[in-house]
Amino acid sequence: MRGPEPRIDGRPPVGGPEPDIAGELDRGAEDISDVVWWDYPVLAVFWGLMIVVFLQFFSRYVFNNSITWTEEIARYLLIVLTFTGALVCIRKRSHIHLEIVLDRLAERPARVLRFAGDLVTAIFFGGLAWTGVTLALRMDRQRLISVDLSRGVFYWIVVAALALGALMLVVHLIRFRGRR
Repeated sequence: MRGPEPRIDGRPPVGGPEPDIAGELDRGAEDISDVVWWDYPVLAVFWGLMIVVFLQFFSRYVFNNSITWTEEIARYLLIVLTFTGALVCIRKRSHIHLEIVLDRLAERPARVLRFAGDLVTAIFFGGLAWTGVTLALRMDRQRLISVDLSRGVFYWIVVAALALGALMLVVHLIRFRGRR
């Protein structure tokens, strides 16, 4: 095991993660080879949220007069980003889980535990999608306060993301049966 490497300016590193770990994180952040076509709508929602929040900030602090619709649209875009971003995590198998427990188990019990976790998550997502349909139907009749748009649009996107997430997990369960 080698010691910490000096910083670019020649001084020794002060605290923080070891350079090997930081280098691994940097290399992982630069690799975008696993991006697929359905990550692009999530990226578009992210950039839409960034633009709306920037408009809100700019109009409030530069013009001292906030654009009225930015607060409400930013709130709904953040909700949509949360659930569509979860699809990216499901696809990449990068949702938070206790690897320390799985790494200490034998292969067979670890596979069973992974399978059970994915099954519970798929049922949970499916149940949320099922109840979300009722909520989305109710929200179809309500309009946003600042923009003439149905609230149901955002709810239907969340329901679709939850249903697709449940479907992706079921396909993964059938295909891999607990392997990662």
